[in-house]
Amino acid sequence: MIDFKEIKSPEDWELFSRDFFIEQGFFIESNPDRGPDGGKDMLISEDLNGNLNKYRFRWLVSCKHFAVSDRSVSESDEQNILERVKSFKADGFIGFYSTISSSGLNTRLNQLRTEKEIKDFKIFDHKIIESYLIRIGYSEILQRYFPSSYREVKPIQLVLSNYEPILCHTCGKDLLLSLYEEDYKANLVIAHRYEDGQSFVEDIYCVCKGECDRTVEAQFRDRGFSTGWQDISDLIIPAKFLSYVMSTLNNIRSGGYIYSDEAFEKEKQFIISLSQKVLRSTTQNEKDRIIELNKFGLF
Repeated sequence: MIDFKEIKSPEDWELFSRDFFIEQGFFIESNPDRGPDGGKDMLISEDLNGNLNKYRFRWLVSCKHFAVSDRSVSESDEQNILERVKSFKADGFIGFYSTISSSGLNTRLNQLRTEKEIKDFKIFDHKIIESYLIRIGYSEILQRYFPSSYREVKPIQLVLSNYEPILCHTCGKDLLLSLYEEDYKANLVIAHRYEDGQSFVEDIYCVCKGECDRTVEAQFRDRGFSTGWQDISDLIIPAKFLSYVMSTLNNIRSGGYIYSDEAFEKEKQFIISLSQKVLRSTTQNEKDRIIELNKFGLF
């Protein structure tokens, strides 16, 4: 999904790792720099909450960028881990890799943790990093370091201040995030009844295809409602999204659709939530302008 070869140099990979951890809320104690680093690419820390107190945990971050060769990071690539952690007074070790870690390296790190030589370790391999980059809030980093992948992935944008999920009516699964893992597996459904040439919309809901869909459809059918559906994977296509919004407005304007209060609120919420996948990201200047407009009640 994300082509890590877009980052050309180990130096740029270190800069990417710095911005990645800043986005997660870590404090950067020591930035990546050029020249010999004594086996240290970066020092980061975070505040952890215990039962009675808060304490700072320091991580030594080692960055390895082997995407071009596509080889794993081995023990020989990460020599003297314990000595490096201790020399920089770190508590744990993070491997930040554009490929994967070898089984030998994993065994060594597990041994160090089991023997309490280090408190903990984490490996961010290419799949774990990828899963973060398609989540909410990482679109700017993705666009900066992986512009080609950004255009292909189309990450979810924070259109408003908070993320708005699209949950399955039956099982509660976040159908918006699942679009990155599966296509054409979820529907937007309208439950309605016809009367005197008009469609009275009782409810709007989103649902996984299959058993989840059949369960809720049977409930509405027993109450005398018909259901119509559209595939959510189609509705994230910009032209299809716009067509859906316009047709909904036209149906409301013409009186062809009469919404219940609940259905109308759900319709608006669905459009807001889906727009996070369709619209582009908001620039900082635009965010500042929205704040300004809010002050005067113009947004």
